[in-house]
Amino acid sequence: MASIRIISRDIPIEFIAIDPADQEPILAQAQKMADLINSKDWPADYAAAYQVMNKIVFFRGTISVDGHDLARPGCDQDDAIFYWQADEFIANSDADVHGNTFFHDCWHVVQFRRAGNKYAQGDTEPVEREVDAINQQIEVGKILGNDARELQFLVDFRDDQQRIKDRLRQGIDKAGPHPTGFPHKD
Repeated sequence: MASIRIISRDIPIEFIAIDPADQEPILAQAQKMADLINSKDWPADYAAAYQVMNKIVFFRGTISVDGHDLARPGCDQDDAIFYWQADEFIANSDADVHGNTFFHDCWHVVQFRRAGNKYAQGDTEPVEREVDAINQQIEVGKILGNDARELQFLVDFRDDQQRIKDRLRQGIDKAGPHPTGFPHKD
């Protein structure tokens, strides 16, 4: 199995429904992300967050994660596995954007563990965790070298709670509550 090394931890990479010809370019972009992350001097809490993920799974189409169908990037917080939709990953080849996107979901695992291994519940806690993750992501983006436009996108997203709620629901199908506490789309 392929892997990348982030800070001092090897993170396995798995491919699901990805043509073998597409795997090498994805792995090369993931390595560029890891190289950029490794080139920076990180505060201890950010370094620890980057090392919390157990695996990255690149996929196409829809993938079942804990009984939920996922068609966008997302994280299995309990197992610390980041599911990265390959076409979204490939669409932006900037290592700094990949680095802050990956960090965002690493931070969700940190939040999950700090909460006693509990998912966010209700209508407000998922949004609060998302805002916190975006705030941390903005700081990480500054260290990684995100440009002003990329950082402003994050600020604007953070400040629009309806957009946050819509994104939490986007690309997730199945009846019943999602671990974030939001219902799945029908």
